[in-house]
Amino acid sequence: MPITKLDQVLDRLHKLEKRTIAVVAAEERDILTAVKKAKDQDLVNVILVGDKHKIQKIANDINFNISNIELIDEKEPRLSARIAVQLIRERKAGVLVKGLISTADYLKEILNKQTGIMPPKSILSHVTILEYPTYPKLLFVSDIAVILQPDLKQKIAMTNYLIEICHKFEIEIPKVVLLNCSEKVAMDYQNSYDAAIISTMNRRGQVKGGIVDGPMAIDLAISKKSCETKGFDSPINGEADAIVFGNIEACNSFYKAGVYLANAKMAGVLVGAKAPVVLTSRSDSDSSKLYSIAVAALTG
Repeated sequence: MPITKLDQVLDRLHKLEKRTIAVVAAEERDILTAVKKAKDQDLVNVILVGDKHKIQKIANDINFNISNIELIDEKEPRLSARIAVQLIRERKAGVLVKGLISTADYLKEILNKQTGIMPPKSILSHVTILEYPTYPKLLFVSDIAVILQPDLKQKIAMTNYLIEICHKFEIEIPKVVLLNCSEKVAMDYQNSYDAAIISTMNRRGQVKGGIVDGPMAIDLAISKKSCETKGFDSPINGEADAIVFGNIEACNSFYKAGVYLANAKMAGVLVGAKAPVVLTSRSDSDSSKLYSIAVAALTG
């Protein structure tokens, strides 16, 4: 059965072998609260890396008993990230989680060619999972955080990542849309014919594991009624599981509008590294951070 709600991810983890998460610069109240919730529900094992005294103080404040949790004392955030990344390399942890460290420093340790966790020629991308009250299933979108203006090669990687994550959610044949302002191929618009190329690659078996179509406007991607009204024929048929956006501004705005205007729940995970990576925003809710940890544990 496909997972159609984020709460179902938590239920699914109880049936799987527990993953170990390594939390970078764990002296951050919100992320430590999310880790506490994950630990209280017995979803994951935990290694905390960071300033021991600050972590202990926050843990006391939120009634989080960390006496039986491994805690590696390191006050410098960048070095904390290096230690946590090494835990991934040594397979002592299977998920990396961002705490009180800048995104730039966090990513530098992940991307480091000598000590990081990126396979050769791999592309790092961010996948966001949205649960709308008005949409009958989860919607997977990319990329809100990492790839600013994806080229054709990056869009192919993003498409493949979305298909792979959908499979982890037991969506057997995910429907993936390459989004555009119109469903018509315009040769003077790069995003439009990138979408047409990837759709053709899917039909010819070069992009596998799902149904991929585009270019396509958002209404045709998620509304059967719009497809019927416009007489638009596509195997997606207004039932998209996943959407590849043409740039970070469009995807980021779509996700934030969903959360703030449509009460969407969300989770996010970085993919393309040797292990799933959690990169949350300070404005994300506690539940979003918990869901992100859970999704990373599921997809690892």
